[in-house]
Order: sequence, then structure tokens, then C-alpha cells
Amino acid sequence: MDEHRCFCELAPLYALGLLNEGDLAWVETQIVADQDLATELAEIEAIVAAIPYGIHQVQLPANLKDRLFQRIGRTLPPVQSVQESASAFPSLVARLLERSATSLINRSEVRHQAIKWERYKVPGVTIARLHIDLVKREAVGLFRAEPGVRYPLHYHADVEEIFMLQGDLIMGNKVYGSGDYIRSVPSSTHAPETHGGCMFFFRTSLHDEILEEAQV
Repeated sequence: MDEHRCFCELAPLYALGLLNEGDLAWVETQIVADQDLATELAEIEAIVAAIPYGIHQVQLPANLKDRLFQRIGRTLPPVQSVQESASAFPSLVARLLERSATSLINRSEVRHQAIKWERYKVPGVTIARLHIDLVKREAVGLFRAEPGVRYPLHYHADVEEIFMLQGDLIMGNKVYGSGDYIRSVPSSTHAPETHGGCMFFFRTSLHDEILEEAQV
């Protein structure tokens, strides 16, 4: 299916939220692998976000509500009752709107059965993308490596956070295991490896760079 997909065609639909699950996952794979595509998508999303501000505002006729109610055979409610109902619960309405907006912003989840592992460009490594944030320019996901894998030397454009879930991860002269937390600062470089295989949760920048070829 991949040869039939075109990033330039799917990116605008991604920004508009119109892609199915398969195409959505494909686009996110491309922007993780190619920084130029990630930048292109961010520009498209900025354009989409600005569309509502470019729409010409139409002035509605002052008697539109009267005409509408006459057409459906009803009379307008008394002005006083409308004002009272609008002013009686301002704080309640505000709280409901705030709660609704917060729930939409904060609700992001991936259930265990929906996690999809994908082969990565480093042999013996698979990843599961949990979230891509194009505003913060970061990726969140799960990393899994087979025994004996050495990850190529790479550069961190921003903070990288790792929480070990299984196995061992060797960085320098330290060995990390299940339950360990590792935080790498911006501009740091390392080439971690694992003896027995490992799996960990990560949060890292989309601008990270691999500085050497992966060993096959």
C-alpha cells in the first residue's frame, strides 16, 4: 500500500483531521523519519489553523430571528426571560465550557491492545509511536531492542527521557534496568547498547540526528 501513498496529498488531509487510521499512521511514520517532511506538515497545519481568520464575515439582517420564528409558526420569547436565563448561570456555563475544552485537550490515550510495533531503521529495533507533538517537536513512544543491539551514535537536539521497562541498557560505563529513569540533556550524544535485549518508554525531540550508520 505504501507505494500508492503520497505525502503531499495526505499531509493536508492530516492537518484537517480527515485521514483514516492507516493513512494517519503512515504520515506520522514519514515525519519521524524525515525532518523536512515534518517541517512541511507543520507549515500546512499553520495554514489550516489560519483559515477561519480569512473568512469574510457576513452581516446578518437585524430581523433574521423574527423572520425565522414567523416561518416556523412560533413567537419570540419575551426579551426579559431570555436575558434572565442568559445571566442566571454565567459561572456554570463558563465552568462547563472550560471543563469540556480541558477534557478534549487532555484526552489522549493508546490502549494496550492498540499498540502497533513497527520496524525501525536500526536492525533489531522496533518502536511503537504513542504520540507525535508537532508544536513541541517531540515524539513519545516505546522502544524495543533485541539482544546484542547497539544503537548508532546520535545527537539530541533537546531533552531525551527514558524509563526502563524491561531488560538492560548500557550507556558509557553504566547499566540500567527495569524501573530506572534516564534523562539526557540537549546537545548530548551517546550510543547505547543492550546485552540481553530491552524495552523502554521514551520522549525525545523530532530534531535528533543519527551521526553514524547503523551496524547490521
